[in-house]
Amino acid sequence: SSFSSSSSSSSSSSSSSSSQIPERDEVEDLLQVLSRVKRQFPKLRGVSSGAVLSNYQRNRVEDVCSRLGLVSLAYLWQRDQKELLRDMIKSGVDAMIVKTASMGMYPKQHLGKRLSEIVGYLSGEFAEMGCHPCGEGGE
Repeated sequence: SSFSSSSSSSSSSSSSSSSQIPERDEVEDLLQVLSRVKRQFPKLRGVSSGAVLSNYQRNRVEDVCSRLGLVSLAYLWQRDQKELLRDMIKSGVDAMIVKTASMGMYPKQHLGKRLSEIVGYLSGEFAEMGCHPCGEGGE
């Protein structure tokens, strides 16, 4: 499933028989953005990311940070996802399921539901199926 909160992102790629437009590399995009931020805030020393379980994600952020002489901070790294999900909801994160494409997520039952409405399911039966309550496996 996809979780949507106050900020959202989308990506798409398209190709036609006459030309192919290469997708932009998100690492280079992050490098450009953080370079601008670092110029604007020269005392900047670190960057916090939301990596929880993905070494791929964490390593990409760490690579950009090392290229810019910044410290990568991953405060959520390897947190228990059931606990993290409860903490997110308790702190006011208001996210909604906007797409279902995962084992155990059913449009009629979950689409349009807020995480706070299905936290029991995500932390219980969904997790017991081997799925990640916070969506770290791409759920």
